[in-house]
Amino acid sequence: MVDENNPAGRYYALLMKAKGQGDNSKVRSVWAKVFDVDEKNDSLVISHVVALYSLGEEVKSLVNMISDVNAPLYLSSFPQIEKAIFPLNLDVSWQGPKKHLNDGAMTRLQFCSELLKNSYQEESIDSEELELIKKMIDDLFEATISSSVNDILRLTLLEEIERLRTALAMYRIKGAKGLKQSLQSTIGMVFANQSELKNEEHSNAEVLQKLGVLIDKIDAFTAKAMKVHKVLSKPVQFLIEHFSSEDSEDTFDQ
Repeated sequence: MVDENNPAGRYYALLMKAKGQGDNSKVRSVWAKVFDVDEKNDSLVISHVVALYSLGEEVKSLVNMISDVNAPLYLSSFPQIEKAIFPLNLDVSWQGPKKHLNDGAMTRLQFCSELLKNSYQEESIDSEELELIKKMIDDLFEATISSSVNDILRLTLLEEIERLRTALAMYRIKGAKGLKQSLQSTIGMVFANQSELKNEEHSNAEVLQKLGVLIDKIDAFTAKAMKVHKVLSKPVQFLIEHFSSEDSEDTFDQ
């Protein structure tokens, strides 16, 4: 069984799901089923396919960084595999692209997953925790929309919420790393708008509370999955109220 807790394992699992789709299916339908998205939303389907291609690029980069292995041999099937992804024509049948995902190519991809097992691995996170984070993001979105937060700050908050929502939707492709990158953007937004957020602490306390709880939750989630320290050493609410340049070095775990 392939370990899906590293990029090569995720790449393999997603491609195998695509390989299992019927020859007569449209490419649009195949990728929509693989990523569990609405096949009527071409933009969403395409963005997930692009992310899948980027995942393959990440696998190649990680394999090339490992010393004392024959990287070209491990990666020899990638040009063939990539022909199943691009060029992307959503309206053609899957039969043509699918032929590039033959058993030999997929077996070599399995070897890549085994190779990365010892150098890159995330802890598996159950679906219930993912659903909880999704609900927290939805709740924060609704609270922000209905709040009296000033228009500029509200737009900034909504942009960050959508960034987190997209990263969570891409979790099966990008893993915890993608979610952590979006989290870092959100934390940066908090620091950049510290004074504006502090001005909202009484009139829109619910929004700040939900934002803080969500950031702390995702921070703990990604730290657990990636087996690293949390980004923040203090709750977000504390940072909004007390952050200053003098204590900035204590804000982040090193």
